[in-house]
Amino acid sequence: MSQRAARTVELLPGVSVLVRGWLHGNSVLLHANAPALIDTGYHTGAAELLAWIDERLGGAPVAEVLLTHVHSDHGGGVSALREAGSVRVRGSASAHDLVERWDERGLWLGSSGQQMPRFRLDGAFAPGEVVEAAGRRFQVVATPGHMRCAVALFCEADGLLVTGDALWKNGFGMLDPWVEGDDCFALAAEALASLRALDGVKVVVPGHGMPFEDFAGALDRAEARLAPLRDDPDLIRKAVAQNGVGFLGMARPELGLEGLSAAVRAMVDEHPPLRPGPGTPSAEALVQEAFVTMAARYARAPGQ
Repeated sequence: MSQRAARTVELLPGVSVLVRGWLHGNSVLLHANAPALIDTGYHTGAAELLAWIDERLGGAPVAEVLLTHVHSDHGGGVSALREAGSVRVRGSASAHDLVERWDERGLWLGSSGQQMPRFRLDGAFAPGEVVEAAGRRFQVVATPGHMRCAVALFCEADGLLVTGDALWKNGFGMLDPWVEGDDCFALAAEALASLRALDGVKVVVPGHGMPFEDFAGALDRAEARLAPLRDDPDLIRKAVAQNGVGFLGMARPELGLEGLSAAVRAMVDEHPPLRPGPGTPSAEALVQEAFVTMAARYARAPGQ
């Protein structure tokens, strides 16, 4: 399965976005005397990220990294950035705790087959706090649900909102009650409500996909998507299988078809039915369906 070609969006004066598709979370580069980066993508794209930064900054180093959350597709490039030079890395206080303990389950590593070079955080920020990065001031907004430690960053002066995986143009990152707790659905609803309360949002940079301006519409679509998940959380088992096939198919090509199938089966096995019943699909059935679905998707849109 191939990855989408990287695209650069010069969003605002001094703000560039690297959009690389599903494997990598978007990276936002803030140009200033002390340049900053928000999120880093997956570790296999670290060389591409460093080359992109070098091109945009003319060889100047990044001084700071801010993380919306610490999943592998957002924090995977931290280690490479540290090796390339002196850089300060910050995330939320709860993200700091996860990273300090390197809680593989909490970081969604382990059976997921995802990988992330170990790193440390140099500092933490709290919801409601205003942090400065590259001459811009960002309000920290708590956005738990997809991950308890997640935050969004809002620069009111520019109307710029970086949402991580709490809000995409058409949804949000997967909710995993097996890891994040049964209240992840309620927390996701609270996160969307917190985002809706922001005044003056002009452009949104989601964790995946192109930046967009239809903030209110995205919130409406996300809330509509959340409702059936709350009614039938076992729908998430299907998402686990499909995400596993899609993500690992790109991230771990060395697995081959048999190894990929086994890895995805292990992921689904760690997500047993929350409401088992006569019609509950088996893990094997979900994995087979995921392969069929992903094959059809790639046949419709080669290279996507």
